[in-house]
Amino acid sequence: MAVRRAPLLVGPRAAADGNPAPPGESSKGPGLDGEFRRLVDIADEGVKLVNDAELRLKKRACDNPKDLAAWLRRLQSAKEDLDDALDEFRASMAAQRRRPELEDRKKSIRHWFSHSSANHEVDKKMKITTEKLNKKFHGILQNGRELGLQPIKLQRQSRISEFPGDLSPQYTLVGDIEQEKLKLINKLTGSESTSAVIAIFGLGGIGKTMLARKVHDDLLTESAFSTVVWVNGSKSFTKKKLLRAILSSSGGKPGEAKKKSNEQIEDMLVTILGAKKFLLVLDDVWADQIHQDFLKVSLQAQQGSRILLTTQDEGVLRQIASDDIHKVNKLSFPDCWSLLCSSACLDEQDCDALTDIGITIIQKCNKVPLAIKVLGGLLGTKNPRREEWQEVISESEGWTLENVPDGMEEICLPIYLAYYSLPYHLKLCFDYCLQLPEGFVIRPQIVTQLWIAEGFIREQDNRNPEDIAEQYYKELVLRNLLQPEIGCFDMSKCTVHDCVKSLLQPSTKDKKSTDSTEGTKFFRSFRTAFVYKNPSGDRGLNWLINLRSFINLRSLDLTGTCIRYIPKSLEHLHHLRLLNLSLTQVLELPESIESLSNLQFLILRCCYWLETLPEEISNLVSLRSLDLEGTTPHIVLSRLSALEQLTALHGFIVDHNAAVPDNDHQNGWPMKELSPLNSLRSLQIMGIDRVPDESRAQEANLASKSHLTHLELCGSSTSDSQVFVPEEEQDRWLSVLCGLQPPQCLEYLKIASYYGSSLPDWILQLRNLQRLVLTDCKLCDSLPALGQLQQLKFLTINGCPKLRIIEWRTGATTKLVFPKLEQLDLSDMQALESLDRFKHGDLLSLTKFHLENSPKLRSLPSGLGYCKVLTSMKIVGADSLQVIDNLPMLKELVVQDCRELVKISNLPVLQVLVVVDCSMLQDLRGVGDLRHVRLVDRVTKELPDWLTGHEAPLLQTFTIVGTTELLRKLVPNTKGWSAIRNMDRVYANLPDGAPFLAYNKGKPDFQMIKTIVSPQLEDPSADVILGKLVRMASQTGLADTVKRYFLPPLAIALVFLLLVTRDFTLIGVFLAFFAACVAGFSVIYIQKTSS
Repeated sequence: MAVRRAPLLVGPRAAADGNPAPPGESSKGPGLDGEFRRLVDIADEGVKLVNDAELRLKKRACDNPKDLAAWLRRLQSAKEDLDDALDEFRASMAAQRRRPELEDRKKSIRHWFSHSSANHEVDKKMKITTEKLNKKFHGILQNGRELGLQPIKLQRQSRISEFPGDLSPQYTLVGDIEQEKLKLINKLTGSESTSAVIAIFGLGGIGKTMLARKVHDDLLTESAFSTVVWVNGSKSFTKKKLLRAILSSSGGKPGEAKKKSNEQIEDMLVTILGAKKFLLVLDDVWADQIHQDFLKVSLQAQQGSRILLTTQDEGVLRQIASDDIHKVNKLSFPDCWSLLCSSACLDEQDCDALTDIGITIIQKCNKVPLAIKVLGGLLGTKNPRREEWQEVISESEGWTLENVPDGMEEICLPIYLAYYSLPYHLKLCFDYCLQLPEGFVIRPQIVTQLWIAEGFIREQDNRNPEDIAEQYYKELVLRNLLQPEIGCFDMSKCTVHDCVKSLLQPSTKDKKSTDSTEGTKFFRSFRTAFVYKNPSGDRGLNWLINLRSFINLRSLDLTGTCIRYIPKSLEHLHHLRLLNLSLTQVLELPESIESLSNLQFLILRCCYWLETLPEEISNLVSLRSLDLEGTTPHIVLSRLSALEQLTALHGFIVDHNAAVPDNDHQNGWPMKELSPLNSLRSLQIMGIDRVPDESRAQEANLASKSHLTHLELCGSSTSDSQVFVPEEEQDRWLSVLCGLQPPQCLEYLKIASYYGSSLPDWILQLRNLQRLVLTDCKLCDSLPALGQLQQLKFLTINGCPKLRIIEWRTGATTKLVFPKLEQLDLSDMQALESLDRFKHGDLLSLTKFHLENSPKLRSLPSGLGYCKVLTSMKIVGADSLQVIDNLPMLKELVVQDCRELVKISNLPVLQVLVVVDCSMLQDLRGVGDLRHVRLVDRVTKELPDWLTGHEAPLLQTFTIVGTTELLRKLVPNTKGWSAIRNMDRVYANLPDGAPFLAYNKGKPDFQMIKTIVSPQLEDPSADVILGKLVRMASQTGLADTVKRYFLPPLAIALVFLLLVTRDFTLIGVFLAFFAACVAGFSVIYIQKTSS
């Protein structure tokens, strides 16, 4: 549970919502509206002084720090009071609009008097409030001037924001990270490492996590270990919390471990990992979280298992007592300069002109990558001129740094510079990210809604808040304050680096956050509440009963909790902007939801129990986003046409009775409800099969929605692969899709569960389309010439079983095909026989090609060899494919279940090959650079010719998974032994993942390191049982294990024998057999523990 209060200096709510209230709502409405406008302007004058005050405090460049801090708090308080007053005023105006007119004349007269009286009271109260606020703000401004504060103009639009938003995080990979990665993999997989625990040690921000992730993701690691587990650690973790995180990442249920001891949790890990050889990667470990025998039992479960951890805490090194410590060093100057140039978005000419001043900047960063990236992000906001870069250097002089967290001394100055140089609007948004709960993945579509809900986003130049918020998000990423999550190659998932959080969170401590809801003393000032997965069960939600205690709440996120009923007290949350009930068990929404006149985001994803949407939703005229994806209410009473501010609508369900106008029993909406929603940027329509004809589809008026960039058109899906649809019905599907033609500004299009025979031609008119997904189009037997889409970057075609031929171009066109396409995914096309050939110049940007479950495709499209950047390919279930050849730039190839594949050739730079269940493959040539192979064949009993022949590749790593009979042919004095003995490393595993043998060429006598499963031991389950007993013995001692696990069965067996027989000879034979079992186990125990 995390409940949060207002970030420092929350912007006035009117700034986010436009006008404080529509004028003319009451006799005093226009006057009050003007008063609020003036208050907002006065508040903005105070904001201009904030940057100067914060810089003076941080640099200790003032004689009165306490007075400055008090001034900031006063301004914050006043702005929050203004927010509240605006909301109260807007809520009262909305309430007046909702008062029903009574038919009885007498009642109407009484209502007129009471209504007028109520208006007068509201106006009087608001007038007093505005007068107090006006006096308060003027006093604060006067005090600021007396303190010598001056407005600092920080540019709102920086140079960095002009760069494209699809920059890949790969540009941050500098230095010898590839070589360092291979060194670590060798330590983890080789026999030269004597320790089961290997530590990556270095300063905060030096690149430890990046290096560990590279090791984790490498195919060599995947080949050497049956299971690879990644765990994100944290300095706030306890020993138990770390163990629970490991359990969760390993596939266990951390909830079951809540009341268990640490030793019991380790036993649970042993059970989960079983006899598998595993690699456990622990990122960001601290000394108080581990001990000398940390996970010793788990590591003894299987020889060869390893733990790789990253730490900046020297205490960890003492705790683990490991001889294998990999220290990450600072970057060399050339690498520092390369990183600085890329972070500042410099071209080659600018780099040459600024090299000398760059030396000084690199020295300021102490050659630490994080510091360089963050300061480079700041420099990227400047013009690439010496004078502007020199200003940054000058600004870094004279800082007095106090209370810097341990280990952060060398990186604190660049991070402080970058943070305190943020314009006010960006600082508000970034401060909010610093306060998000631990483990919160920052996604643009979520965090931008939170920013808008908090009032941080101002409308500018007729741009809507969503566009502006996305721009802010992009700029924070390009400034390297938000960094793409490792493994994510775009901006869709980000985090704040732990070092940045450690340094800057103390600066935002006045944001007043808490992780508990016990007590209600401070509830009135909470503004954001996150409740994660209801860790306390029903009792953890008791505080919701009295929601009116949270009267200042702006955002309420109850995702994944077991809440079923929303209390009526919801109506008191007049300030609420965002309500997220996704994945809850909510049955209905209260009618009082209409009281939330300021609600902007209502998120109801996957609310499977939700039965009805109340009519009152139609009154939420401030709503900007309604998300019903995965939610299918039985009754829909609300109208959407009044929600003209909607920018995102997901899960719009077409009414079953769409053909019947004005029906009273709706389980969806008619298409005409979409017509007035011209602010939509993102739209998902479900049930397009319910639209009766093209004219009804045109009622949605999609083509006129000039802001629409994201569109999903989905029919009602069916699992029947042999679905039959009459020809006239297929024509209706096509006509409906023609009537749903979107505007040309569309960037993302998904068509799903569509049962027409062809697609509309308007797809080729979408000249800005970047991503196209066609899925579950079961009757589609032809496609438009999609290669004409010149801006397309990602194309996915999935589940088109009738499609026989795909042609990318029309006969007459001379345009290049897919000049910007980066990824091509084709799957589940059972009839596909041919792919159109490519010509020289096509596919200039294609890096990944994925083909799956197309059993009739006999060959890959010719011309793939023209792709100069195609480095990765995966082919699965192409049963008729016989040859893969002539791909000059391919580095990674995965082939699986290609039953007729016989030849792979002419792949000169191929480095990694994975072959799974392709038993016919016998010819492998023209792969002179091949280094790593993984072969999986659970059926065959013979090694392939390409492995044992005279042209067999000389590999660094070879991993094979197969039957016992197949793997025995790799032991010495066999044909297979001659094939593998010159390979650097060989790993052989049984189909269940249990290791069979491991071989390391580095051993002087070229013998096997260990035969883990004896050729005589055919029952792998017996080996697992024996392995568990050995692990128990290593933990408790041999004598205790015999006493605990052998003697009780012996006693039971003896009692049983004495009851059924008096033949002491038989009993003696049994005792001798039992003694032999104990002796055998003792020998195995001694052998395993000594090895």
